[in-house]
Amino acid sequence: MISQDFMYCQYTVDDKEELFDRLSDDLMKQGIVKDGFSQALKDREEEFPTGLPVKHGVAIPHTDGALVNNDQLIFATLTKPIVFNEMGGDDEDTIDVSVIVMLAIKDGPKHLDVLQKLIESIQKEGFINGLAAAKKVDEMMGIVNGYLSL
Repeated sequence: MISQDFMYCQYTVDDKEELFDRLSDDLMKQGIVKDGFSQALKDREEEFPTGLPVKHGVAIPHTDGALVNNDQLIFATLTKPIVFNEMGGDDEDTIDVSVIVMLAIKDGPKHLDVLQKLIESIQKEGFINGLAAAKKVDEMMGIVNGYLSL
């Protein structure tokens, strides 16, 4: 579920739509998700934004597991922030996001469990700062393994 293959360090995209398309394409090439996953992310993000107002700005895009074949978490740090709407906020509440944790989880109850553990990790001092400061994928992997136990 956590793999260096899906750690993107200092990744460059122009907006969340490009991010969703590119990461979803990588997941599809590995058979992890089905066609339509990227659009499902976009649709869900429009309805239920996932931006968190924490240092560095974090977003946790996800969608239901109908388009997921195998569970995978995707971590990305960005070279320049992209705009997400704030989770639970109004339409005008936006956040500049530099750290992305995308979920592709097949099973509903497991999805909620992973999401809860992820939120707990985000609240720990050092997790997001460490990811944002990482210069290489193996550094990101070490930080994730140090803070997130799944």
